[in-house]
Amino acid sequence: MTLGVHSATIGKVTNDIDRELPILRQNIPKDYKIPLKYIPKEKGEMCWVKLNVFVLEQSLGGLSKKFGNISSNKDIIKLVIHYLQEERLNIQNNVDMEGLMLDFMCHYREERWDTGKYFDFVNELFRAAENESYSEECEPPPCPTTPVPTKEYSTGIVD
Repeated sequence: MTLGVHSATIGKVTNDIDRELPILRQNIPKDYKIPLKYIPKEKGEMCWVKLNVFVLEQSLGGLSKKFGNISSNKDIIKLVIHYLQEERLNIQNNVDMEGLMLDFMCHYREERWDTGKYFDFVNELFRAAENESYSEECEPPPCPTTPVPTKEYSTGIVD
């Protein structure tokens, strides 16, 4: 398989993604759990792509380490990571990514998804990136409040 270097944004590479991701998806067992830190759409809203590009890139980097150096899976993952890096650079020209991610930090979730759900997420992110505008301001919703955990002592009394 020959993978070329592309100098286009995600919107222009969906043909490559449409061709390569199904191959990768098929090569990974369906019940394999892939770790991902992400922002759900309902929390990220218009900033969803911006908030997930870097963390998806990191997740795919971890996944690529599961394959040998001459694996076609690793080559496909490298291609997808390359496209995500280009998109991240495009975003960073218009947005303070680090500050934005910090603003939304309390909304990130860490989960392990089966192969199907994981690659559905990857496809959805690429599709959303095609129509993304990176000049909008992103306002995070309030952080969720969690009750302070109570300590239970050996007497059985909870304070």
